Amino acid sequence: MMQKIICFLLLNCSFVQAQNLNYYFGNMHAHTSYSDGNKDSVTSGMTTPLQGFNYAKQSTQIDFYGISEHNHYSAGMPSPIYYKKGLADANTATIDGQFVAMYGMEWGVISSGGHMLVYGFDSLCGWDFGPQEIYVPEADYSKLYSVINRKSNTFAYLAHPQNDDYNNLFTQSFNAVADQAIVGMAMRSGPAFSTNNNYSNPTTSSYLTRYNDALKRGYHVGPGIDHDTHNSVFGRQTAARLVVLAPLLNRLEIYNAFRKRRFYASDDWNVEVNFIIQNQPMGSSITNAGNPTLSVNINDPDLESTTSVTVFSGVAGSGSAPTQLTSVNNSNSFNYTHTANSNAEYYYYLYIVQADGDKIWTAPIWYTRNDNTNILAPVASFIDTINVCSNNPIVFEDNSLNSPNTWWWSAPGAYPNNSSLQHPTFDFPNAGTYQVALVVSNQAGSDTVVKNITVQASPDVNIQAIDSICKGASATLLAVGANTYIWSNNVNNASTMVSPQVTTNYTVTGFQNACYDTATIAVKVYQALTTPIVSTNVDTLFSNYNNGNQWFYYFNAIAGATSDQYLPTVTGIYQVQVTDSLGCKSEFSLPAGVTLGTDEKDAQAVYKFNIYPNPSNGVIYVSSEVVRFNVNVEVLTMTGYLVHRQEIIECNFARPIEINLSHLSEGVYLIKFQTDIGVFESKVQID
Repeated sequence: MMQKIICFLLLNCSFVQAQNLNYYFGNMHAHTSYSDGNKDSVTSGMTTPLQGFNYAKQSTQIDFYGISEHNHYSAGMPSPIYYKKGLADANTATIDGQFVAMYGMEWGVISSGGHMLVYGFDSLCGWDFGPQEIYVPEADYSKLYSVINRKSNTFAYLAHPQNDDYNNLFTQSFNAVADQAIVGMAMRSGPAFSTNNNYSNPTTSSYLTRYNDALKRGYHVGPGIDHDTHNSVFGRQTAARLVVLAPLLNRLEIYNAFRKRRFYASDDWNVEVNFIIQNQPMGSSITNAGNPTLSVNINDPDLESTTSVTVFSGVAGSGSAPTQLTSVNNSNSFNYTHTANSNAEYYYYLYIVQADGDKIWTAPIWYTRNDNTNILAPVASFIDTINVCSNNPIVFEDNSLNSPNTWWWSAPGAYPNNSSLQHPTFDFPNAGTYQVALVVSNQAGSDTVVKNITVQASPDVNIQAIDSICKGASATLLAVGANTYIWSNNVNNASTMVSPQVTTNYTVTGFQNACYDTATIAVKVYQALTTPIVSTNVDTLFSNYNNGNQWFYYFNAIAGATSDQYLPTVTGIYQVQVTDSLGCKSEFSLPAGVTLGTDEKDAQAVYKFNIYPNPSNGVIYVSSEVVRFNVNVEVLTMTGYLVHRQEIIECNFARPIEINLSHLSEGVYLIKFQTDIGVFESKVQID
């Protein structure tokens, strides 16, 4: 991979001392089966973003790769769950310094809308899925811009833009909110449905007119190359690349480079374009005294020659399209000074043609001439009165003077150990004293400050506990490793007793010397067995469980009665309880009444209830071969819940009684008839 350092003007200038930029090549527009991509999944076997990232990682000249799924259901996004999966896949695939995986969304609809790539969000923005996402109504681009601008390091990029897209962005007056959100747009797009995997299917599309429309309206946008991949050829259908200028290959720095418009569109997969004004790279907005001098240097590692370099220029917000300012043939480098009018914001971008016909378009540099401007060299400073703890990310805040426009932090021993963000986040894994350096720059020069940062040791908090209980039991959780604690259940002690009814996570935060650490334990709750069911056969009681039974007589355990059946010896109420191999106990069964000593005729009559039809559609009829009075009928689920109760005043063979169970769901139920001499049980099936 080509990642050569840019040396502005090929001399040891102050900006280079502050921050070295590298070239990173990639693509930010592709799809998987999580929306409408991987259309060849039957043959490729690829469906997930992780598979796409891993494939792109092995493609030539791919340092970063973006997958931007459609954000709405009708375009293939099943639910926000899949967007979360894509974000997780991007994290898995990213290897800092080697490959950056980006996961975002292609927002909007083509008809009466326009597609916009959005990166930097951890939730879907849209209108399909309700409270599970950030709600932005369909085609409400104004709302989308404001949502993007609320989150740092988030940006929008216009995909295959048409003249009337984005609520007529290209024909209406300048929108400052949109300008803050949008960083660029496609100069070329596709071939979207190519199945080519040997880099030989270039696109011929061009959105140069839309690019010029945006610039003349006053928008600060850079050009990109989009593959818009819909088949499993991630990075390989074409050699064209979107090229980003960043000091480091990690997601924060790549996103920051997009936010600063430091990128360009290239048909060639490794050409390096160095375009600066006053030591500031493409994408910069500069205000300074005097005329701007443009410096250009082009390097192609494949030694391909440059046929022409054309500089286009215009006045931002003028409404007039850019025009050719100058052109140089057969040269890879030149300088050019433009006579600029005062207090007008000019923009300058390059159009480069190589000998093999490949074309490159750069992001502009915006320059405002103000001869009253007296730019002072910055004075580096950052806030060091902060409490820094090991393994706790901490934001370092720049408070340098004289308006620097570039920052370069060095923090050996931290992760990451460098950053070009103005306010970076560092994480020191170990306690100790570390030197943190900040170099700041602007057109007038650079300055450096180095400060010693003391990192205190964070506590190492752990939880000691039995992590599984039976439902209804309690567990004591004990935190160790810190001085004071607070639990997620608002207990402020080292220990807490919990009695969850379902498996529950408990988190404790331990504090020591203003530092903290957290630990989490999942207390698993084993559900009690379903309530056993007792049935009767002649004079014997039966449990529906084969093992773990204990029979009770009026809630008193019967010694030795642990079989799945029991022969009562006295009249009374009997129940059974079941214990599983983990020691968890079920509820007691419903009481079974046993009356001993009845005559044989009456005893047999208990079992002569007729139930029909069975199975039924919900209405059954009951009769008895002997007359039975005041029969209580109960219908229970097979887990013991009462779902129907009815009293029968009189029941016999000649006068069957209707029982309407049509309000019950389909399934098998237990029906009980309680008579003056005992209980009859049977099963009924509702279809």
